[in-house]
Amino acid sequence: MEADLAFAQRLVTVTLNLSVAVLVGGSAAHIWLRSARSAWGTALVPRLRTVSLVGLTAAVAAYVAVLWLEAASMAEVPVSEAFPAVQSVITATHYGLAWMIGAAALLVAGLTFRTGPGARLRAATPLVRVAALGIFLYSRSMVSHAGAGGDFTWAVLIDWIHLVLISMWVGEVIVAGLVTLRSQPEWESKNRAECARFVASLSTSATVALVGIFVTGILSAWRGLGSIGDAFGNPYGTTLFIKVGLVLSAAALGGLNRFVVMPKLLAQLRMPKPDGSAGRKFARVLQVEACILVAALVAAAFLSSTPPPTAS
Repeated sequence: MEADLAFAQRLVTVTLNLSVAVLVGGSAAHIWLRSARSAWGTALVPRLRTVSLVGLTAAVAAYVAVLWLEAASMAEVPVSEAFPAVQSVITATHYGLAWMIGAAALLVAGLTFRTGPGARLRAATPLVRVAALGIFLYSRSMVSHAGAGGDFTWAVLIDWIHLVLISMWVGEVIVAGLVTLRSQPEWESKNRAECARFVASLSTSATVALVGIFVTGILSAWRGLGSIGDAFGNPYGTTLFIKVGLVLSAAALGGLNRFVVMPKLLAQLRMPKPDGSAGRKFARVLQVEACILVAALVAAAFLSSTPPPTAS
């Protein structure tokens, strides 16, 4: 039963992390396109809203499941009998406090989809949503390995920044590869100009996120391992190497897009009659990168449930 419960916890953790990443990516794309005037940009806004709503719905379901499974694990009872334990976890544990903070943040994020009339209010809602998701991700860092020393420590701050940047990178790549850039825009000049600005914003954001991920990842890995010798011969170190390998592979694809494909794409977007080949290649690379990043999220879920050497 313990093995089944551990597998279920990892599965819902992957679902939660992926759903939040999609919600972050959809919100970021919405921010970049909130002033869109072209047919291409305005047509994407309702699609991004739908994608974000799907991400939010899946995140809420997974978040409830995370609590239920954690309560069953703490109480050492079957999942079907965990309801009394859930109540106890919420009211009497630090995990429950962090979960409630995260639930409140998800509620705020959900309310941003129900904004009233007014252009200024509608323009601000993606920013409010992103801020709420930042609080949600901090609540996750509070109950991670980094939170063992308290809720407001450098370890938690570094872990939180790492989570935010990972969510940005994964979500933006998935949304761009599967939604915004999956099909080529009509080639009117206004469409091409807005598509070029979107690609540039995506590239800049992904580059900043990637640099931050490597810096915070090194700091977090050093905190978890304690020494170079502890990187070998234990499950934590092995899982960490798998995750790093996947991230490096995705980063290599991102570099290919950034330095090889994107210049050709931007050049084609300035042409009167582009053939669209660079755009299709850019999207395909994003889609492969997205698949690798999903695998990295799976590795991250295993890593988060594996005690680091410094914990023993």
